[in-house]
Amino acid sequence: MGDVYLVRHQHLQELRVVKVLRTDLADDNSAMRRFQQEARVATQIKHPNVATLYDYSRLKDGRYYMVWEYIEGEHLGATIRERGPLPVELALDFAIQSLRGLDAIHAAGVIHRDVSPDNLMVTRDRRGRNRIKIIDLGLAKDLQPDKGMELTQVGTFLGKFQYCSPEQAGEGEEPLDARSDLYSLAQVLYELLTGLPPFDSQSQHGFVFKRLTEQPLPLRRRNPKIELPDDLEQVVMKGLERDRNDRYPDASHFIHALAAVLDHHRGLATRDLGSASDTGNQPIASAASLLPPKRSVTKAARPSVSRASGSVELTPDERTALLAQIDRAASRVSETSKVFRRAEIALKEGRFEEAGKFVGSLEKSHPKLKGLGELKARLGDAEGIARRRQQVVQAEQMLEKYLLERQQTLARFALETLLDMYPNHPKRSDYESWVDLLADEAAQQAKAEAAFEEGRSAIARGEFVEARRQLAEVEKFDLSLQLAGTLLSELQEAERGEQQGQEVGVVRGRLQAHLEAGDFAAATEELEHLKRLGIARITLDGLRARIEEARAQLEQSTATAAFEGRYRAAVGTHDWMTARAVISELEEAFPDSVRARQMFAEIARLQAVEQKQKAIADGLQAFDTFLKSGDLDQASVALRVIRQMAREDPAVIEAGRRLEEIQG
Repeated sequence: MGDVYLVRHQHLQELRVVKVLRTDLADDNSAMRRFQQEARVATQIKHPNVATLYDYSRLKDGRYYMVWEYIEGEHLGATIRERGPLPVELALDFAIQSLRGLDAIHAAGVIHRDVSPDNLMVTRDRRGRNRIKIIDLGLAKDLQPDKGMELTQVGTFLGKFQYCSPEQAGEGEEPLDARSDLYSLAQVLYELLTGLPPFDSQSQHGFVFKRLTEQPLPLRRRNPKIELPDDLEQVVMKGLERDRNDRYPDASHFIHALAAVLDHHRGLATRDLGSASDTGNQPIASAASLLPPKRSVTKAARPSVSRASGSVELTPDERTALLAQIDRAASRVSETSKVFRRAEIALKEGRFEEAGKFVGSLEKSHPKLKGLGELKARLGDAEGIARRRQQVVQAEQMLEKYLLERQQTLARFALETLLDMYPNHPKRSDYESWVDLLADEAAQQAKAEAAFEEGRSAIARGEFVEARRQLAEVEKFDLSLQLAGTLLSELQEAERGEQQGQEVGVVRGRLQAHLEAGDFAAATEELEHLKRLGIARITLDGLRARIEEARAQLEQSTATAAFEGRYRAAVGTHDWMTARAVISELEEAFPDSVRARQMFAEIARLQAVEQKQKAIADGLQAFDTFLKSGDLDQASVALRVIRQMAREDPAVIEAGRRLEEIQG
């Protein structure tokens, strides 16, 4: 659909992703609607597990673009390919987060239609925890769409074959609903747990066929190397039911089922850890097993000193060692207190980087120091407040910049961003008034642009009165003072063109009359007149060719007049040989003469008529001879032959009457 760029916001200094509709699709109405649909859908969904759309606008060349949240991480598909089956807790955590995002999408009245590992990204939140983000809403579709905005025809498949639901692949006639996405997510979870898809196939269409004809293999049969709780297998297989009525009705029910399995699994893992020291069994693998193991600290063995019951006396050496240990501890406590105090001062004075270094030092040396947790929390809160304050300042600067540049859409977005961070901003009412004023101006300018386009359309239709009416509307609303001037210029040019066109029509009419009259000199003068009027060169060349052709035809007609007279004289005397000789001379003189071919055809026709008439005359003569000699049979035969040549000839009709009288 588009070209994708990684960009940095020039004011907020944040990385973002810009998706621009491809140039070759800019004139494709279907692609344009689908691109707009993706942006419209994304604006309805605000959730931590769904990629965020920040802006949607249009470039100067007419192409639309979207500004998306930049997600630093990897596709879940890459995670599966690189690591194979994931630990149960991690896989369930990824699935539950994905379902939460789908729940938000479905709550907005939308289905994703393209849920797959490559559209689920793994990133980290501010605390370093795994975070799933659903991306690519390019195939998302309203559950109750406007029929005028329908993006696909019946029977058209959109999505990935490997992860589509049976109904998405064509089983059933009911419209898709949210359960189709849940089926695709269940496939993703199956792959997270086993490292393999539920079906094997060498082709994309094979996945669809097996999904419509076979049940997926149980997880442990698909990959015997994994160990999974029985209740988890049941949950996943329920999500993969071919009949959607047998699946979970919505994402929330699916989440509850997985959460119950996760809680049960964690309980078993805790009990196994508690009994591991006695039984020697290893605990169940969990998400924690992906983290570096904690370092264990073993206390140094110390010699035991036998004391009488209740005795507290120390030897001199022990007392000296104990006092030295106390001094060292006191020194460390004093130094720790100093570092703690420096951290507090740095925090109070807003030197957060320096305070962070002190806190880090304390965490390494005294991780259980009293008050350290509170100090870390205060530092985090202070840093957050400072960041938010800086973000507020940046948002204010961005808003004021867009207001000065009169960019209403961007100003509205900047205002919403600012108020999300600082709802009670002291200049809120002023900012809202200024943005509303820009909106009014934008609406007024939109009216001017609409009238401008209507005026252009009227000019194209030749309706200049309507064009002038639209020009008045443009002058009324145009704040840029540019559209009115452009439309007036185009209208005046069109009116001049119409006047010129009318004059051209008159001159061309006179030129045609001169051609028909054979006045080629006058026709040539009219041609020069057309040239001065600026008529197209190709049209001038065509008219010039017509003049030359008419002149040549006249000259040829004059030259062939003598041949025509000789030909007519020969035809009048039925001298066909002489007539053909005249035609041959004409053809030799004028090889392209159409008249020569017409003469040859005429002679052939006249000769045929002459021969027929002669045959009729000869037949009638033979008929008379047979009739006079009384040979009625031969007379009848002769009459039948004559009738075949000319049944309606009066002489033939008379011969028949005579024969009938004699036979009668």
